Amino acid sequence: MSDAPAFRPGTPAGVRALLLRVGERVVLGPVLDRSAQLAFYAVLSLAPFMVVLTSLAGFVPSAGAVERLLSRAEGLMPAEAFHQVSGVVHDVVDSRSATLFTVGLLTALWSASRAANALRTALNSAHGMEEGRSFLRQQLIAIGFTVGGAALMLASVVASVVGADLVERVGAALGVEMGAQAVAWGLIRWPVAVASLGTLAALAYRVLPDLRPRAGATAWGATVATVLFLASSRLFSLYAERFADFGPTYGSLTGVVVLLLWSWLTAIAFIVGGEVTAALPGARARREP
Repeated sequence: MSDAPAFRPGTPAGVRALLLRVGERVVLGPVLDRSAQLAFYAVLSLAPFMVVLTSLAGFVPSAGAVERLLSRAEGLMPAEAFHQVSGVVHDVVDSRSATLFTVGLLTALWSASRAANALRTALNSAHGMEEGRSFLRQQLIAIGFTVGGAALMLASVVASVVGADLVERVGAALGVEMGAQAVAWGLIRWPVAVASLGTLAALAYRVLPDLRPRAGATAWGATVATVLFLASSRLFSLYAERFADFGPTYGSLTGVVVLLLWSWLTAIAFIVGGEVTAALPGARARREP
């Protein structure tokens, strides 16, 4: 297990020790390389994962479930990256079939579980642990995490559908104009999205590494990961849309390159959150040493 100094929230010395430990791991350690590996598998799993997700979205009691899913992603991604994702989703919706769903499910489980395994390896490294579980157990955990993540995303969409309908009904009963209803829902839906991201991060830090971090440690790590993800996504979106000009260099590959860079920044945010979790006291091995 890592011998990093204990961190106590609100203690200046503890905060400084945490920042130094995580900063060293990012600048001199394996965080950036692990993030690149995770980003590659995440992008690789994007298309088959969308096949499964959009197929399952058909069970959501709303004709616009897929569009709501896309609108949730649009606010978190650079425009070029979102165009790549939305293109994949619309192609999937237009050609959806039972065969495509079956193939997509198998491919998604394999490729997305590769991303989960990459994150597991990074989290074990953060804790200074070697993986001790069997290969079969590792794969089952990765697949279970993948399915759980998809279920969490769908639950977020359902909450969005229910919340939008509730705001519309309450607004109509109170005589609130449609514009004001839209503003109100725009403010309400963000806590749902943030809670979904935080829950996904906390679940990863809890079940993927060969350790059992305390609930408080996973909460701190998930909070850091969520804040970093939102901040880096917003800043990178502004940079890509207003300052950077990838077109002359990458041409038709611009959207793919932006998607890869955004995925890399997202992976860094999640792994840094895992590093924060590992720096906190209280984790214990899942197996006897």
